[in-house]
Amino acid sequence: MMEDWSSYLMSYFHMAFQNAVFFMATIRNGLSLLDDWQFAVLVLGIIGIIFLPFAALVRMSWRLRRSEIVIRSLNEDLAQVTQDLNVERVWRLAGGDSTERPSADSLKELYKIMARHHDDASHMA
Repeated sequence: MMEDWSSYLMSYFHMAFQNAVFFMATIRNGLSLLDDWQFAVLVLGIIGIIFLPFAALVRMSWRLRRSEIVIRSLNEDLAQVTQDLNVERVWRLAGGDSTERPSADSLKELYKIMARHHDDASHMA
């Protein structure tokens, strides 16, 4: 994914540079009529036009990276809750009382049984 961003960014800067060269070549004769302040404003404006989209891309990339981290964390939490619910179901099917919580040792044993069952099912598929 990072290669896509870098190639997109490089093509953007290449295109911007070509446009700037073309623009400067077409107004080369007119630049001699500009005083120093006008020329500085023109150059800073061109740099700003190039820099603002780049800054927006960097900011968007940063926000997407943060969102990716949050989504990954939520997926891990969901997987843990799903596993816990499956253990509760197996506990009830094994004759455990639904009002009492299974002990840590029985939970470990249930997790081992479920993991073994999951491996067997994935091998069969």
